[in-house]
Amino acid sequence: MKYVSLDDKLSKFLKREMESVNLHLPKTRVSLEDAIQGKNHYMSREEVELYINAKEIDILSNICPEKKHKDVFLPILVIRRRDLGEGVYVISGDLIEQFLVLKALKKYDKEWDDFRKNPIPTNALFLYKPDLIEIRKILPTGIVIGFT
Repeated sequence: MKYVSLDDKLSKFLKREMESVNLHLPKTRVSLEDAIQGKNHYMSREEVELYINAKEIDILSNICPEKKHKDVFLPILVIRRRDLGEGVYVISGDLIEQFLVLKALKKYDKEWDDFRKNPIPTNALFLYKPDLIEIRKILPTGIVIGFT
């Protein structure tokens, strides 16, 4: 007879719960370059096809340097990090995604080359509830929130 500890059962249960809470996250994502060309949809983990609003694609393409359009993948993921404190979120992805979100929030006023050459401190990349509310107003279909 195989015994499974309570911790193992609880861990498996919590893992399944986190997976179910994050079913809305993208299974596939689309590049900003493709979205500009009209391929502005992606598939969620629960096999639902979701679209990114053309207005939001315009906002992002105006902020993002053209040479980086192929490197930005939509929707941009923002992850809630309970391990960092109550209501703390981080921008997932590469430096360019972090730049786009901070620029859209007007928390960064310089251009991409400045951001790339002189990255801001890691703690400046944290988002809090007011930031999240604001970015969801600006990019409601271009941002997806995940939970850890």
